[in-house]
Formats: sequence, C-alpha cells, structure tokens
Amino acid sequence: MRRKGLIAAALLVAVAVLVAVNLKNLPAAGGGRGSQGPAGAPLVRVQTVQKGSLQQEVVAPGILEARDVHEIRAPFATKSVTLQVGIGDQVSAGQVVAILDATDLALQVSAQEAQVARMESSLAALRLQQQEAPLQLNQRLAQARAQLLQAEDNLETVLRQDDLLRTRLEQARVNLTTLQNRSAEGAEQVAAARAALLEAEEAFKADPANPSLRAAYERARAAYDEVLRQSQEAASQAAAQLRAAYDELAAAEAEYARVSGDNPVAVELAASQVEAARIALQLAEMEAASGGTVAEQVRAAEIELQAARESLAAMQEKLAQAELTAPAAGTVLAVAIQDGLPAQETQLLLTIGDLDALKVTAHVDELDITKVQPDQPLSVETNAAPGEWFEGRVTRVAAQATMTGGAPSFQVEGEVANRDRLLRAGLNAEVIIATAERHDTIVVPAAAVRSDNGQLSVLVVEDFTVKVRPVVAGLRTDVEVEILEGLAEGEQVIVSPFTLINSLKEGDAVRVEEVDETWGKAR
Repeated sequence: MRRKGLIAAALLVAVAVLVAVNLKNLPAAGGGRGSQGPAGAPLVRVQTVQKGSLQQEVVAPGILEARDVHEIRAPFATKSVTLQVGIGDQVSAGQVVAILDATDLALQVSAQEAQVARMESSLAALRLQQQEAPLQLNQRLAQARAQLLQAEDNLETVLRQDDLLRTRLEQARVNLTTLQNRSAEGAEQVAAARAALLEAEEAFKADPANPSLRAAYERARAAYDEVLRQSQEAASQAAAQLRAAYDELAAAEAEYARVSGDNPVAVELAASQVEAARIALQLAEMEAASGGTVAEQVRAAEIELQAARESLAAMQEKLAQAELTAPAAGTVLAVAIQDGLPAQETQLLLTIGDLDALKVTAHVDELDITKVQPDQPLSVETNAAPGEWFEGRVTRVAAQATMTGGAPSFQVEGEVANRDRLLRAGLNAEVIIATAERHDTIVVPAAAVRSDNGQLSVLVVEDFTVKVRPVVAGLRTDVEVEILEGLAEGEQVIVSPFTLINSLKEGDAVRVEEVDETWGKAR
C-alpha cells in the first residue's frame, strides 16, 4: 500500500546520491567496479544492456467488499426472532440461521383456509344454479316476445279506434252544421213573410177603402201566420235536435281528445308499452347470450376464490419460511437484530457474503484510466496484512468519471482471492493493476533516456567515448523504459549522473565505472 511512496523516496535518494557523486566526481559507494578511462575525463556509471521483463502498473486506492452479499429479511411480522448464528460464523447453503415465532401467522392461515372452503361451497351452489339457468332464460325470452306482440296489437287497436273516433267527430260536426243551416232557413222564411205583411199593411193603411188592398193585406197576414206557425213548430223540433247534436259533438270531441287530438293519452300509453316491451325483449336476449345473472355471479365468485387462494398460498409460503436458511455458503457479515426481539415484515436480520474471494473497488486517476482493461491482473495490499500481496483480476471499468476527493477518477472493479482468509470486507487497500507486460526485451533505467525536442536518445560508451544513440521507446514505467530500436545486448549505457547525461555530447571522453545492478530482470 506504500508502493508509490517507496518509489518516490527511492528516486529522491538516488538523485541525492548521484548529485553528490557528480559534485565530487567520485565513484558512488558500493556496488561499482573501479573506474577506467582517460585521466581528467568526467566519471560516469554504465550498465551493460541485457534483455529482461518489464511490467507497466497503475496504482490506485481501493476498498474491499464481500462478493455475493445476501440480505436475510423477515418474511412476516413476528413476536420474536431466535438467532442460530453470529457475526463471523461460516454458514453453508441451506443452513438454518434464524427461527421466527409463527404462532400468529399460523392462526391467519387457518382462518384463510376456512374462508377458501366457504367460497368454494358458494361457488359450487352457483354452478348448480347455472345449469338450470338456460331453461329459465328461454322462458323469460319467450314471455318478452309475447308481451311485445301484445303491446304492438294494442297499439294497432288504439290507432284503429282513433280513426273511428275521428269519423264520429266529423259526422257530429256535419249534423250540427246541417241543423244550424235549417234553423237559418226557417228564420229567413219568417222574415220574408213579415216583410210582405208589413208592405201589404202599409198599402192598406194608405187606402183602407180599397178592397183589393184589404184582400192583399188579409192574404199576407194569413201567410205570415202560417209561416210563423210552421217556423215555431220547426224551431221547437230543431231545438231538440240541436241539443242532441251539441251533446253528440261534445261527447265525440271529449272521446277523441282522450284517445288522440291534443291529449293522446291512449296512443302514447300504447306506444310506451310497445317500447317497454322492446327493451324487455333486448334485455332478455342479452341475458340469454351472456348466460344470465347467475353466470355473472359465477364469474365474480371464481375471481374472488382465485384471489383468496393466492392469498392463502402467499401466507403458507411465508409460514414455510419460519426457519430462515442461508441462500448460499458464506460468512455472516452483520447481524441487525438482537436475539429474542420482535421483527417487522421485511426487516433486515442478517447479512451473509462470500469472503473466499473479495470484490475490490479502486479509484483510478484520469491520467491512467485508458491503460486499464477488464481481465488485467491486479495485486492488493492492506494495512491489516502489510507485505502480503493478494492476486486477482479486473472485472469492470467505468465509462464515466466520478468526483473523489475533489478530483475526477474512474471506478474499477476487480476480484481478489482471499489467501488464508487474511482479508476482510471493508478494508482499505492499495491496488496495483498490471496494465502491460513485456518479456525478453531490452530495458534501461528511465533516467538513462533523454529527450531533445521529442527525439529520444541514450548515451552509449565505446572505447571511453560517448556515442549519442537515437532510440525508439516502447513500454514505460516510473523507473524503466523498453527500448524497441537503437540498442543491442552487450552495449554499455550511461545511467548516471543525470546532470552529465543531459550535457554530454557525441565524442566526449569519459571515465567509466560499471555498476552491478541489472535492469529488466523479472522481480
């Protein structure tokens, strides 16, 4: 977990030593051979180029978590929970870990079983009624059809009666008009006779001695008296006939008004009876098509029974879970309830997880995330087991950054084998991800490679003379660089002091001290 810090400290120490050596122009203490070369030339340290292995790494902080974590919750409310395991206990799949008091739930199951039995009995009775329903429905349908026919016949009769009453009313009006006309004719005859009498009377008064005028007057009076007598007789007879005609007309109007006219009571009543009979027939036909109300009752009872059975099955399933078992083998990570206390439905009781291999979540810097890919090997060290490295692999790499400590980072998940069960869930860890690896390749110290306007080069010593050798670099780490082109095995490369590496030129003479360390060998 202290790897980054150790690397930085080592580099600082190496720089300090090289500076001191450079200032004194003396060989660095320990590990070097005696210097050779022309007197007065600057002293450099060289190493012989060899092939070896190189591993590129990304270092990131992380945290360990248990895999396959299972939360065990109370399937129903209980008066007490009896725990069978404790924190840290190892459990196997199917092992009983807690027992719930199921007394109340057992009573609820019994009550629900009785309810289901009652509903099954009611449904059976309804189905028996349903078997008898077709005959009753057909009878109702036949009755509705007969009632419609009767109502239609009644309406037709009322309409025929309406025609007869209209004819009677018209005849009564004609009779009354005829009688009234006859009375008018008699009055006209009386008026004419009276006018003739008055004319004859005026002529006679003008000449009483005239016998012809007297005779005319006498004839006119006799005619008037006869017409008046006849008129009186006719008027007496007409009065009785008019009274009868008026009575007949009034009766005809009243009967017609009752049946049709301005107050069509009988017609409207007959028509409404027809409409009611039609509606009754439609309802009867719909009831016959659907099976009747008993069929609806059967369907409703079936739905209610199904719901009751499902509720009973759910209760029975919960009751069967009174003994809670481990869903998988693992370790009890947490106990969320005290032994013997009550619990509510869905309340968390225990947490079980797999500690044989742990999940590690690391937060990788944005500068390194492009190097990380799934299935890359990784190593983990914790403060709980310093110096112990646990191997694993990357499983997931986040595609989006999150803010960690005020800076963006990417979450990387992996799995680590828990060797000797030394690791625990929740431990902080240093995670080293091997992002690339090379074997049988030329490797030199990073300090030996210099850069001039993007062109990389190393300093090779031949016959105590500096040769500036352009190179092509491959894989890099904090302390080493892979050289793909420009160097061969057996050549000597200047590795320090770094102040001279940046200032020496092609053809400069140097004194040489060969160091023993060999770069690039597998560690």
